[in-house]
Amino acid sequence: MRHLKYFIAVAEELHFGRAAQRLQMAQPPLSQQIKQLESELDAVLFERTKQRVELTNAGKVFLQRAYEIVNHINLSCEEAGRIHRGEAGQLILAFTGALAFDLLPSLVRSYRAKHPNINIVLRQLTTSEQVDALHGRTIHAGLLIPPIDSDSLNVEILREESYVVALPITHPLASLQGAIDLSLLANDLFVMTPREAGTSYYDSIISLCQNAGFSPQKAQEALELPTVTSLVAAGMGIAILPSSIQSLKNNQIVYLPLQESLTTYKFAVAWHKQENSPIISSFISFLREHFNLEVISN
Repeated sequence: MRHLKYFIAVAEELHFGRAAQRLQMAQPPLSQQIKQLESELDAVLFERTKQRVELTNAGKVFLQRAYEIVNHINLSCEEAGRIHRGEAGQLILAFTGALAFDLLPSLVRSYRAKHPNINIVLRQLTTSEQVDALHGRTIHAGLLIPPIDSDSLNVEILREESYVVALPITHPLASLQGAIDLSLLANDLFVMTPREAGTSYYDSIISLCQNAGFSPQKAQEALELPTVTSLVAAGMGIAILPSSIQSLKNNQIVYLPLQESLTTYKFAVAWHKQENSPIISSFISFLREHFNLEVISN
């Protein structure tokens, strides 16, 4: 790299004295470095006379290659710096299906706008699958539904929201104004996600119903929340869903808030405690800024 820098300076100045001045060094060492380079290349790069210095044909070709090499090295150095600062590289991010319709699109769009040099690889996994992937270090971070039981993972809550009841418009209580007493739905059939798709969400629904004095009767199961809403719209049953589901407009469904429910639906980010990638640190900082809140450690 040093030889190339010296060669380019002489080739551009076509004068050893001016090139030495530009490089802030004495002329004799510069001349020695150029001779050493010519010896290594086994080629004469400059025609030297007392009156002038000119590039030989070999020198002209080598100058173009030298520009390319230096440019490539500079770009590589810049890229290495960006990777070190968490501004470039690859982020493997897992997410649960519950986040796909609401949180994920705006999150990824905003992150890509701020970090265009980071390639995001998205993987849809259940919360339990994400925990396994984080332990196996096959993903960098996961957007999931807490709580999770793992001492080796960091978990930070990003957002909490209330639950709503989704009713088909043909339901007798669909015209109800205000919050609904869940006990009024004890005899209804429920559309639910299977427990393995998200234990926390599933257990919350069971707990809500039991606190209202009944156990829910399952009519159908669906892996994804948008599918749950479609089944509700088709009249297959009712569902208890996070309030953000209302962003999926469906004129065949009525959403009602739950009366006196203190249970909330939480989204969180998790990553391995031994994960030291600058990209992860940068991503966590981005999430905190994106959600504009004091992130609660869980």
